[in-house]
Amino acid sequence: MAGERIIVDGARFVLTASQWIMDTIESVLQHNERCHLMLAGGGTPMPVYRKLSQQEIPWEKMTIFFGDERCVPPTHEASNYRAAVEALFPRGLPDDLILHRMHGEDDPETAAEAYEAILPEQIDILLLGLGEDGHTASLFPYSDALEEWQRRIIPVVGSKPPPQRLTITPAVVRSAKHTLMMVEGDGKADVVRRALEVGDVPATLADEATWLMDRAAALALSD
Repeated sequence: MAGERIIVDGARFVLTASQWIMDTIESVLQHNERCHLMLAGGGTPMPVYRKLSQQEIPWEKMTIFFGDERCVPPTHEASNYRAAVEALFPRGLPDDLILHRMHGEDDPETAAEAYEAILPEQIDILLLGLGEDGHTASLFPYSDALEEWQRRIIPVVGSKPPPQRLTITPAVVRSAKHTLMMVEGDGKADVVRRALEVGDVPATLADEATWLMDRAAALALSD
C-alpha cells in the first residue's frame, strides 16, 4: 500500500515537515507515556530541526535515537549526532531528555550490538532522508544490509565518505509506526520516481511512509 504524498512549494517545506513532526509527537503521546523519535542525518533535515528548536516540544517525554551514524567521534564535523544536536538544541540538551547516540568511535560491531540492545521493539516516529543514489539512512544500493531482517543495527561500508558507518536495517524501517521521508530538489526527482514507481532503490523500503517533497523533487512522478 502506498503511503501519503505531500507536495509543497519549497518555501513551505520546513514548516510542513516540522508541523508534521509536532502533530505526530502529540498523537503518539495521547496514547503513550513516551515517544520514541529516530532522527535522520544529512542536509535536508537540519533546517527542519532548527525550526523544531524554536517550538514548545515536551522533550521530557521524548527518547531520541539515530537511524545511522558515521564511524567518527561525536565532535567530528561528519558526525550525524553533532549536526542534529547543534540544530535541535542550540542552547544545550534539555535536562530531562533521553538521547541515545550511536558510538561511532567504538569498534563498529561492538557499537552496533550495543545500540541494538537499547532499541525499543518499535520506533514511534522515524525520520528519513533520500540520497541521489536512492540510499536512505546508510542503506546503500547493492549493500548486503538490504537483505538483513534479523538484526536491527549493523555496521556497513557506504559509497560516500566517511565510508564506515552504523545503520538501521530494513527491519526497523518497515516496523516504525510513523515514518516521514523528507526530499528536496530537482536533483532527486528521478530517484523519487524510482523509489515510488519502479522500486529498484533502497528508499523503496519506505514506500508506505509519508513522503514530503517540494515540487522540484516530485517532478518526475507520473501522478
